[in-house]
Amino acid sequence: MKNLIFADVKRILRKPSYWIVLAICLLISFFWTLGAKRNGTVSGLTFATNQGTAINTMNLFIGIAIYVSVYADEFSSNSMQCLIGRGISRKRLLIAKFINCVIITFISYGIYALFITLTGLIMGADMNMSESSFLYSTILTNAFLILGYATISMIILFWSKNVAYATLVDAFLLFAGDTLLSGLNMIPVIKFWHIDRHVFSHALACAKVDLLLTGGTAIFTLLWHVAKICIISIILAYLLFRKKELDF
Repeated sequence: MKNLIFADVKRILRKPSYWIVLAICLLISFFWTLGAKRNGTVSGLTFATNQGTAINTMNLFIGIAIYVSVYADEFSSNSMQCLIGRGISRKRLLIAKFINCVIITFISYGIYALFITLTGLIMGADMNMSESSFLYSTILTNAFLILGYATISMIILFWSKNVAYATLVDAFLLFAGDTLLSGLNMIPVIKFWHIDRHVFSHALACAKVDLLLTGGTAIFTLLWHVAKICIISIILAYLLFRKKELDF
């Protein structure tokens, strides 16, 4: 499985489309900072707030790019059938794909974090500890959000074998997941019992607040929410995928 993971990550990192999308996201982030520049400088608060907002746009673009590169390409090129035909079990394939998604997601957001750090230094954004904590915890939370939504969408892909449908689900979750949850939160029972706090995106947001207020121990709560949704999604995807016949 190690060779499979290494080869797949290498394949993704060689894709021009992946780097083009990432470059577009970095440009969006850069121009967002330029728009907030006043009198030749950017305050630390403005820089952290603007980048925290700009990352929402990045999530949509890079999230879809990661999902398509890691999961959908195998079905589009019919290489999934070849891998299974060569004796790789479906369980190992699913786990390898998930690990690939983790690696590519954190490579992407690691590059983004490095880029905005350098941008902040160039622009003279002197962030204090609280502003830096807010910015980097936002990046970490959004990386986990992308990972979780991609894993949820994996269920649809391995169940339906329809790349377009599964990609649409991932895009919908990235674009309108919070909006849908806000609508559900208007239901009295959900609002009264605060059920929304246990739904993935809001659970991550609450964990991020705990991380900022209480320190490093809250990172385990953040990891728990991500692990929970990923484990459930992988199990469901495997149970559905193992019953599917693939055409060769």
